[in-house]
Amino acid sequence: MAGKDEVALKPVSCGARSRRGCDPSLRLGGSMRDPFLKHNVKKFDLSSLNWIDEIPECPVFSPSIEEFEDPFVYLRKIAPVAAKYGICKIVSPLCASVPVGTVLMKEQGGFKFTTRVQPLRLAEWSKDDKFAFFMSGRKYTFRDFERMANKEFVRRYSSAACLPPRYMEEEFWHEIAFGKMQSVEYACDIDGSAFSSSPNDQLGISKWNLKRLSRLPKSTLRLLRTAIPGVTDPMLYIGMLFSMFAWHVEDHYLYSINYHHCGASKTWYGIPGKAASDFEKVVRGHVYDHEILSGEGENSTFDVLLGKTTMFPPNILLRHHVPVYRAVQKPGEFVITFPQAYHSGFSHGFNCGEAVNFAIGEWFSLGALASQRYALLKRISILPYEELLCKEATLLAHEFSTCDYKDMTESTRDTYSQRCMKIPFVKLMRVQHHVRWSLMKMGARTHYKADIDATILCGICRRDCYVAHIMCNCRIDAICLCHDEEIMKCHCSCDRVVFVRTDIFELEALSKKFEEESGILDTVEKQMARCDDPSHHSNLFNCTGQEEDYFPYCKIHIDSSPEIYSISETNFIGYDSHNPHPAASTVTFSFAPHEYATQSDECTSSDRRTFSSSCPEYAITPETPIINAYTLSTHDKKCPDKLAAHDTDDSECEIFRVKRRSGLKPQKRYMEDVTTNFTENQVQIFFCCSLKCPLSQK
Repeated sequence: MAGKDEVALKPVSCGARSRRGCDPSLRLGGSMRDPFLKHNVKKFDLSSLNWIDEIPECPVFSPSIEEFEDPFVYLRKIAPVAAKYGICKIVSPLCASVPVGTVLMKEQGGFKFTTRVQPLRLAEWSKDDKFAFFMSGRKYTFRDFERMANKEFVRRYSSAACLPPRYMEEEFWHEIAFGKMQSVEYACDIDGSAFSSSPNDQLGISKWNLKRLSRLPKSTLRLLRTAIPGVTDPMLYIGMLFSMFAWHVEDHYLYSINYHHCGASKTWYGIPGKAASDFEKVVRGHVYDHEILSGEGENSTFDVLLGKTTMFPPNILLRHHVPVYRAVQKPGEFVITFPQAYHSGFSHGFNCGEAVNFAIGEWFSLGALASQRYALLKRISILPYEELLCKEATLLAHEFSTCDYKDMTESTRDTYSQRCMKIPFVKLMRVQHHVRWSLMKMGARTHYKADIDATILCGICRRDCYVAHIMCNCRIDAICLCHDEEIMKCHCSCDRVVFVRTDIFELEALSKKFEEESGILDTVEKQMARCDDPSHHSNLFNCTGQEEDYFPYCKIHIDSSPEIYSISETNFIGYDSHNPHPAASTVTFSFAPHEYATQSDECTSSDRRTFSSSCPEYAITPETPIINAYTLSTHDKKCPDKLAAHDTDDSECEIFRVKRRSGLKPQKRYMEDVTTNFTENQVQIFFCCSLKCPLSQK
């Protein structure tokens, strides 16, 4: 809690500057430029703010109580219109009967949070002048922060009354370019929810309570076994005058939903998902200096944008014909952002909002694109996309198993949503089968995967390898089936093993079933014929000399005998809610179905399966990169509700604690090793204990 004479903004800025002066980790690109000092940024011309009137408003929807019953049904109803804008506003017909202050101060006794300090200026986005938000180190209760924020508002405007949104928008951009305010505070990514648990609160007991949203039956994220703060579990965003959230797209191109609990309005800017590429081109050409980009093309721009600190005025987008839409969000209103829709914004004064992500069937096609981009950047994505896709497809088939499949498909209201899931699933199964057949013809053997409850990540691109992965003598880690160049350089031949899921034939049968539907196979073949995804065009197809013998889903022999292999680098990891760090493993064991577990996975610790192991051939060293993994829901196990928060990133500043994982990048870390002895089988388990934290905000 801040002291009485610590509520003004200037001491915060001075404190941040003094910490920066003595902490070399806060030097941006080696520069000693004061991060709070305003200077003229020529690339952003704000001498005139008439462009504000050129930004159209996003759609606003006012559902009836009946329409409001099911969030996903209503969102699918409005999506054909709303998605074209990238952002929309929904006015809730239900009101919260329990005030936010009561929820946070009484229902959640002891609720406190630490703010971040945001420099209120524009950056050059050059090697010497990037942008970062700094931890203030000051803790507040909800009421303490409210008093501080309101005092600052009154000091500036000599009034506590809300001011017109158009005026506040002009004030914000004038202040950020020319004003005297050096910084503001923002409490973002705060674990918790301000929805009341009272049975008398109509909004709290509705399905629009963000604490419940991700677990609803139509939510794809219900398949995640463990919660991810800010993604499946909501987070709070408590702002003050001119607190801002920088331009960003949601992790893994997920949807987001933000509810405004109380306080002053927020102004949002949104870009339609179809204009995301144009947005990135403008940022690359007119916002970022070339020297801060890691390479050419849009992915290098995307890489920097993942830091979620890029703030610039939307007039530069308007000048280059990128569509921008505005939402002014008031208490009692939801803002929805659609997949791949970049957005940013700022607060008009003290307020409290809450946000969470969600995914439905329509997301899968864009989720595939996000996975591809993360893989190209070698970033660990926030979700195990391949696993979610296969599980959703399997559950859909199970749902229809007792009915006439074609009749159900044609009559259901979710036909389009299901189609968006079926197409990438069929494409995945076709591509992987073709690659596995090519590898078989090149001498590789095929064995069943271990029956473990964690996801194996590719040691090259960090994709999740749910369906299949490759092991050979050339590497100590598994790789996915998208790396034909590395595979062709490998001389292991018969010593190469492809591991597949034990239900691979069921998945392929399901894929063939989906192909029977009108238009599915045609769409898949057209997508595979395009050259924009290298994972669909394996050079292995031309290396066997027997390509004319191939046909989809032809028989590939699978050896059911155990296969000895050494896997390292967290090829399988679980999350332990009592241990906030991911566990990494180097294991040599016998690959046979239903024979493994890992102590790092709390969900399986009470029902451990045994390892058949020999002496480890490899050990993790400080040079071994650490990889993350994910766990998903199963029908036969009870699992923890919380996922420990842990983040890594290559951000310039290592002083943030953040919820989102889009910035996850494997880093070379020192580890503490812990050896766990089993009576008959030994496994060395190493725990990653050094992490970097990225930045995000809403």
